[in-house]
Amino acid sequence: MTEQQAHRDPEAVAQELLREHPEFDEVPVIEIDETVPPRPEEEIADATRE
Repeated sequence: MTEQQAHRDPEAVAQELLREHPEFDEVPVIEIDETVPPRPEEEIADATRE
């Protein structure tokens, strides 16, 4: 890493990455098929929140 790279603005780096890879800005769909039953650890986590 050059000294110039070490002092770059993080916002500028983020914007550059988004220009090069717009897919990084997309929110991933975790469960496309909602008919899949929740995993046991999800049910346990849900129960502790209620």
